Amino acid sequence: MFAGFIAYDRMLVLVILLMPIPQGSPLEIAILMSRGFLAATLLAALAARPLGWLYGPRAVPMAALITLPALVQRMPALPDTGRSTLAIFLSAWEILSFITLLVGATWLAQRVRKDPSVA
Repeated sequence: MFAGFIAYDRMLVLVILLMPIPQGSPLEIAILMSRGFLAATLLAALAARPLGWLYGPRAVPMAALITLPALVQRMPALPDTGRSTLAIFLSAWEILSFITLLVGATWLAQRVRKDPSVA
């Protein structure tokens, strides 16, 4: 279960290296949003097929379970009044992207596993 959390963290590190923010860029918010979304997309692309193959009909609940550590780690910080609104929004965006993409991609991989004509 923590493997998904660690993999997501490693994907974020990779995406931060691939997408640096230029000093004084007007696209800073867009780059920050893209980082979280791209990290979630990369992890979903790498993990969905193996999850669908390994867990079969229980792949979607397992994918949801894999996202729990990231959710538990980030949720207490969301209502923090000391953080800026942008930081709270970006954290919520990353959580939502991670959960939606991993669970959705696993659901699609499970469907393809059942019926190859779906792809």
